[in-house]
Parts: sequence; C-alpha cells; structure tokens
Amino acid sequence: MPLPVITVEQMRRWEAATWESGKTEKEVIAQVGKVVANRVMELTRPGDAVLLLAGKGHNGDDVRAMAGYLPEREVSLLSVTDPAKTRQKLPLDLDPAPALVVDGLFGIGLNRPLDADWMQVIAQVNAKRLLVLSVDVPSGVDATTGEVQGAAIRAKETLTLGAAKLGLLRPSASEFVGRLRVAPDIGLVPCRETSDLLLGQAQDFNRFPPARPLDGHKGTFGHLGIVAGSMGYHGAAVLAARGASRAQPGLITLMTPLMVFSPVASQLQSVMVRPLVPGEITFKSITGLLIGPGLAADDLPADLKETTGEMWVESSVPMVVDASALDWLPS
Repeated sequence: MPLPVITVEQMRRWEAATWESGKTEKEVIAQVGKVVANRVMELTRPGDAVLLLAGKGHNGDDVRAMAGYLPEREVSLLSVTDPAKTRQKLPLDLDPAPALVVDGLFGIGLNRPLDADWMQVIAQVNAKRLLVLSVDVPSGVDATTGEVQGAAIRAKETLTLGAAKLGLLRPSASEFVGRLRVAPDIGLVPCRETSDLLLGQAQDFNRFPPARPLDGHKGTFGHLGIVAGSMGYHGAAVLAARGASRAQPGLITLMTPLMVFSPVASQLQSVMVRPLVPGEITFKSITGLLIGPGLAADDLPADLKETTGEMWVESSVPMVVDASALDWLPS
C-alpha cells in the first residue's frame, strides 16, 4: 500500500513511541543494519569491494551495524569523526575504486550548513562518480526542506528508513537522492503518523486491473472526464487521454478547445472528444476528473476557471489538477 511521506518531526515522534514501547535503539539499529546490508548484497557481487562511510551520529551507527552482514564482500569501514583527517586519508580508500560506497555520514538530524572539511570529504566522494547508496538521506541534504547544506552526496540510490522524508521529494534534492527506495520494516512500532502525501510503491499496482464481473459494462467501470489541450499544446490532451486509457476506465470524455478539436479527435479512437464551448462547461455523470494538461493558452473560457475552482471546493469527485489549472484553485 502507499506509504506516508513524513517530516523529521514526525519521524522523531515515531521513534519516541518505539522507545516508549520498550524496544531499544540498539535493537532497531541492528535491524536497520540487516536491511541495508540486504540491499548492498543485491547491488554487488561476491568479491566486490564495499566502502562504508560512517559518521558520528545514529546514521553512522546504522552503517557500522551492517558491516557483519556482508559475506563474500571486501568490506572497508571508515568511521569519520574528524573530517580534516578523513579528507587526507579518503583518496587512498577510493583508489582503487570500490564497487559500492555506502553513505552514512549524516542523517535526518542535519539542519545546519556543513563546514569546509565536511564539504571537502563530500566533494572527494562525488568526484569519483562511484555507485553510492545513501542510508536514509544523502549526506548534506536537509530531510525536511530538501535544501543542500553547502554540499551533498550524489547518490545513485537512497534507501530511506521507515517512511519517505518530505525533503527527499523536493526538487532541490532530486539530483542527490537518485532512485528513492523505502525500507518500511526497520523494527519500529506501527506508524501512527499521517500525511496528506503518499508515496506509491511498485507493488501497489500488482494485480491491476482488478477482476471485473462478467455482467459488467462500460458504465460499471467509471467515467473519467478530462479537460486538456489548447493552441500549441494539443499534444498534451492526446497524451493525457492515451495515458488514461491504460488505466482502463469504462468511459473517457475529453473536452478540448474548439480550435484544437480536430487534431485531438483524429488521434483518439476510444475516447469521446467534445469541444470546450464557453458557457456549456459541465461535468455530469463523471466519476473522476483530470484537468490541466496543455491548458496554457490565454484565451481559455473564463467559466472554465470558475468551474474548476468550484468543483475543487464542492465536488466529491476525485480530481487530478495539473499544470496551469493549479493556478485556478482557491488560495
């Protein structure tokens, strides 16, 4: 099922609830070590050299805990307590280049700019362009804001612990996070934290589409409304409709401005395409609505913007609002 996207404060509360239950930090760190080690085993082969970079905090403890769970790997553990000394030694640890570097220098507690020595250590790792797995968060990235605190590890993959942290999904963090994976089972008590943001997992789409009754018909499986496209952007309407078709709703109705009606309709076979006429914009009988792709022209009907805002506030129909239509929502 989709996992919540949480803040550092929420993660701290989740951890506190775990300690109150009687489980110890040592037990959770040991579990995290096994989880991260399993991912390292998947990313490497027997005989590969793996360099573990462990900082002074709990993130470093997680990395140190995994060292004993990496059979048939040539493991080197570098505990970084004095970055000034580490930046003198690190070039030797990176030559020859290890098959994988595990980054555990900083975790979710980082909320201040790094000093020059730490930035130099990170720069040395990044300069080698190695395969890097960051544990929980790429070192140097603020886990709540996504801002880089002077410098940050550029990971190929980030294995975040428990739940995705909000900052990892910020645009400012994207080039450092790499592929984001969540390790939900790290020994904490069940999460009671809630979020308006959910991170979908690949397994959420297993067995899709669900089995359908033999006596079902197109009206049984939902009616999706789409409002998309404008002069110069009619391709967005076509792509949106084709993408929606892959989700296999029973019916799809696409409304697009009259000036692009013909090129849009001519490219769609199983979608009902209607011209978007000012004063006649209605969304009757739909069970879901997508609005926004390609709606970038200046001469769009004024009532379209008004209707979008009203539906956002009043309608119980699930809505996906994209691109320019986001500006039409009530503040």
